[in-house]
Amino acid sequence: MESAMLNVNATRFRIRYYKNGAHMGYVFFTNDPDMDPEFEKKMREEIANSRGAGNFKSMFVNIPGADKEAVKIIPVGDTGTKDEFLNVKNVSAQDQLVAHRFPPGLAGIIPENAAGLGDPLKAREAYYRDEVIPMRRFLMDCINADPEITQVGRVEFDLNVIADSNGVATKGRNDEK
Repeated sequence: MESAMLNVNATRFRIRYYKNGAHMGYVFFTNDPDMDPEFEKKMREEIANSRGAGNFKSMFVNIPGADKEAVKIIPVGDTGTKDEFLNVKNVSAQDQLVAHRFPPGLAGIIPENAAGLGDPLKAREAYYRDEVIPMRRFLMDCINADPEITQVGRVEFDLNVIADSNGVATKGRNDEK
């Protein structure tokens, strides 16, 4: 659950990041010694209120006679640096697959290396044998062991049916009982 929530939060953060404007806050710097205090106050308020819904804020600063340039926009962040968005998304997606013990090749994950994800038919067969059949057994045992469930509500799964590498259902391939 934590990985799923992290994935959602990363996506929401990224949306706010871009909706906010210049993808980051900035310092609007001036050095005008003759700036009217009322105008300075208005500039400060306008810039402070221009912030979008998100985590970034911009700021107005007037330091009379501080520099030779009258106006500067100083970025707070670095647009050239990649953030961790893709890394968070990839790791949280992998965490969810691992938590559900689901093969990445069957989930449509694109491999990041040349080795790939193996034969999807073998992955499907292994997943069915190692995950689906034990879960069926668990559910069947829980439901059928409940004394309040009548005979009509009982379930019976064929635990010996498994798809072969061609996707054809065959009997007797499962060693478990």
